[in-house]
Amino acid sequence: MGLPHGEPRRSFSYKETFRRLIRPLARVLSAIRVRPDALSVTGWVLSVGAATLFALGYTKTAGGVVLLAGFFDALDGAVARESNRMSDFGAFLDSTLDRLSESAIFVGIIFFYAASSRPYEVLLAGLAMAFSLMTSYTRARAEGLGLKCEVGLLERAGRVVILSLFSLTGFLTAGVALVAGGALVTTAQRILYVRRLTKT
Repeated sequence: MGLPHGEPRRSFSYKETFRRLIRPLARVLSAIRVRPDALSVTGWVLSVGAATLFALGYTKTAGGVVLLAGFFDALDGAVARESNRMSDFGAFLDSTLDRLSESAIFVGIIFFYAASSRPYEVLLAGLAMAFSLMTSYTRARAEGLGLKCEVGLLERAGRVVILSLFSLTGFLTAGVALVAGGALVTTAQRILYVRRLTKT
């Protein structure tokens, strides 16, 4: 049976998978009154640390820190739901820090490639950064119009997993290329989806 007309075809959500896995921990942190905003800030600090490690050439270590930062990114929302502390400012702060975190990581990667005199990789990382931010912007802009826009091949959680795992295994450039391609496709999917919904 096909989906009803206008119903988005949901892609696999890494973030939703993380939420299920970390729910028991989220309940514990909620019980001891850990603030979701503190977890958001911790994830951002870890991302800045990962960016610094990338810039210095410690790409494998940076990959591990990116994965840890992504864990905190999933954890803050889970704790907010468990503790019933969901708020407009909390959602705004989380989204803003997510964009700052992603930008910082790519800036670190770009610096690493530039310092290594690898201009094509610099360009690739720049494209990955641009399209990654565009996937988030297209969704936010659609939601600003009152449209749900959760379609797409590669959400932020997937980008984090790809970048961290490929960095840990020593294939950073391949990971950056996958993120760039996946983010480009996702951006296009969301533009076409909103176009379809708004077409008169």
